[in-house]
Amino acid sequence: MTPDAALLREASLARLTGAGVATALPEAVGQKFDAKGQVLPFPGNTFLCHIPPDGPAHAALCAASAALQAGPLAGAFSFLPPASFHMTVFEGVTDAHRDDARWPEGLPADAALDEVTARFAAATAGLELPPAQAVRPVAILGGRTVAVTGLTAQAEAALRAARAILADRTGIRRPDFATYGFHITLAYALRWLTEDEARAVHDLSDAVFARLVAAAPAITLGPVEFCTFADMHAFPPLQLLTGGAGTR
Repeated sequence: MTPDAALLREASLARLTGAGVATALPEAVGQKFDAKGQVLPFPGNTFLCHIPPDGPAHAALCAASAALQAGPLAGAFSFLPPASFHMTVFEGVTDAHRDDARWPEGLPADAALDEVTARFAAATAGLELPPAQAVRPVAILGGRTVAVTGLTAQAEAALRAARAILADRTGIRRPDFATYGFHITLAYALRWLTEDEARAVHDLSDAVFARLVAAAPAITLGPVEFCTFADMHAFPPLQLLTGGAGTR
């Protein structure tokens, strides 16, 4: 395990156990999913790259998800359908979160979601972002997230440049802008784990990751898309912002 992956693992262990968090359940419960893992309405918009479904990386991610779902603690998670697999480039807004850190400058906090979506669509119409092309997997964190980075320094720079452009076009100034870690979400946690459970999940994640990176050392990305969503199970695109390495 690389030093960066080790640091990610320790941070992920804390997130799995809820260390330092005052809530009884993970944030997604009651917002994105109910306590049994059923998806809930959670409308919003976002800028992302889908993982092309006909490529080897998508198949490898499906295999990784299946292996995690076969684990003894799979019931503590709600797993996403493979058709939804994507890497977020820049988070848009959700109807549920309207605080200053997540809301675009110049728009009232009570603006309708459709109004915000229309504004973003107009602001990015005809935009051609730097193509991201591909990423490489770094680790599977907590049985739910594949941490990734640009396959090359140029690919990582293209992703960061795209984020800067989208921040300017949308007027969203998130405090984690510079430190945001790219990732592909496989599942959401439904409860806090004990320390022993969290370490067991991470041990399984490490074993599954070894198979994932052997099958897909590079993950080809589809085009950057401006998408809407009604919940966490589907992200239909409104417009394409790059040609990408794959199409939908």
